[in-house]
Amino acid sequence: MSRINSGGVSTRNPFGPSWGSSVRTGKGEPASVGEQVQQNLFGKKKPPLVDSDDADIAAQMARLHAFRKRLARLAGDAEDDYDLVLAEGTIAMIDDKGLIYVGRRFLLDHMDHLDVLVGVLAHEIGHRPRRWNEYKAEAPRSKEEAEKLCRLEETRADYFAGKALAELKLQVEPLIAFLTAVQVQPHPEYFSAALRAEVLREGFTDGRRRANNRKKFFPELDRMRGAGGDLGTG
Repeated sequence: MSRINSGGVSTRNPFGPSWGSSVRTGKGEPASVGEQVQQNLFGKKKPPLVDSDDADIAAQMARLHAFRKRLARLAGDAEDDYDLVLAEGTIAMIDDKGLIYVGRRFLLDHMDHLDVLVGVLAHEIGHRPRRWNEYKAEAPRSKEEAEKLCRLEETRADYFAGKALAELKLQVEPLIAFLTAVQVQPHPEYFSAALRAEVLREGFTDGRRRANNRKKFFPELDRMRGAGGDLGTG
């Protein structure tokens, strides 16, 4: 991400895929809307990988791996649909294979902010890139239509992040504060930080309601299946 003079971050998406302009991957024009959106959402250049040779970073990555498994289950996916690697020059981003690049500097700066770390990870998993295979039968869309579809996907990822934080008994406001701090100016191709904050809060409210109802009416199911207990499905 590039810095701007005010000390904030440029109007590029602060975390997650960057879909404001079509990204080509060397495979020519997309053959379907699924490939088109995968290129825009997940096709940008991958950040350089780095070794987790620091004990604190290794511990943080191990902790995030545990949450990765919980979040995958919450999304309805298999745990091994996603993996994590440490990288430079990014906050976090996911590729079309489910590999999540976690920024080393981001991890160090937020070691004590679990809500932010897990919230950003939840946003990435909320993109569920393997699901885009559903669109392979559809013809490519116009630039405007593709951008609208990508905005919908960003909203889905934000909603899932809020919902997952509630299920995991974490808080959403630290993630909103982080998003607001780094996305200092709205961009015409992205929803504003204020609107994304409302989506995150709606997802969080939904997740908290579902978790409370499950605990109240189905306590045994909550104990067995609740993401907070990390018991999964068996």
